[in-house]
Amino acid sequence: MEAVLFQGATDKLVGVWHPPLGTAPPGDACGLTIVMLHGWSGTRSGPHQMLTRAAREFAASGFGVLRFDFGGRGDSAGDSETATLATMREDARAALKFCNEKFGARKFVLLGLCSGCEVAFSAAMENGIAALCLWSAPVFAAGHSDERAARKRNDNLKKYARKLLDPATYAKALTGKLDTAAIRKAASGQGGESKNVESEEAGQLPPGWKNDALARFQKFSAPLLLIYGSADPTTGEALVWHRHHCNPEPQVKMISGANHSYYGLAWEREVIETTRRWLCEIAPDVE
Repeated sequence: MEAVLFQGATDKLVGVWHPPLGTAPPGDACGLTIVMLHGWSGTRSGPHQMLTRAAREFAASGFGVLRFDFGGRGDSAGDSETATLATMREDARAALKFCNEKFGARKFVLLGLCSGCEVAFSAAMENGIAALCLWSAPVFAAGHSDERAARKRNDNLKKYARKLLDPATYAKALTGKLDTAAIRKAASGQGGESKNVESEEAGQLPPGWKNDALARFQKFSAPLLLIYGSADPTTGEALVWHRHHCNPEPQVKMISGANHSYYGLAWEREVIETTRRWLCEIAPDVE
């Protein structure tokens, strides 16, 4: 692994490069380099270090992988309060440019998690994008929905009610390790998509940005893998939306019983292995 620093949309971004094992030059492994795009309030490590472990697996299979923090997140400079899908797309573009100039990468897979999928969706027609892999992709730029928030809130309350029966919960509380801010956020039904996309009217996105991104995506015909957890309350709505907008029909993998962030070793393992096999299948077809 190599720590890297590069210029993003407005600020310096921090990332980690995982070189493909046993290949040279680094960016040409299997013809594909993976750029990971974390969720709205996440970091380059992903929930429960999922992106870190996935990057190591993919590098071991011969793919170069870049994980980085969007501006204002993790170790990157910037203010998260001024971030939008538009600025995050510019950060993703900067990451592609950096991989090309630094490591010789020419063909890319954008791998998004949660709101990172919205960024991948909006950047799908950038030069060199050969495929998209979307984990728990929400409806693109959907804006707020009381019904969606209620579904999430009910699902999260059930999850935390079960945790009340777990002695580990009380051990965390006694040692000050309980993430009360995350609990409040989950109980309110937040999370799962970007906060800003109500939103061209509010001036948080450039006028016409959403429709332009949708129009550009209609031209995307490269491989697309969608992975969802069957217990994620946003799955049904999001999957219908993506199937309607994707042409050709995307490949879909449902992880039985999994929640939005795949909190469970077996669920995480299935997501990573499914993705690894798919990457190896599509790599020979990339010119």
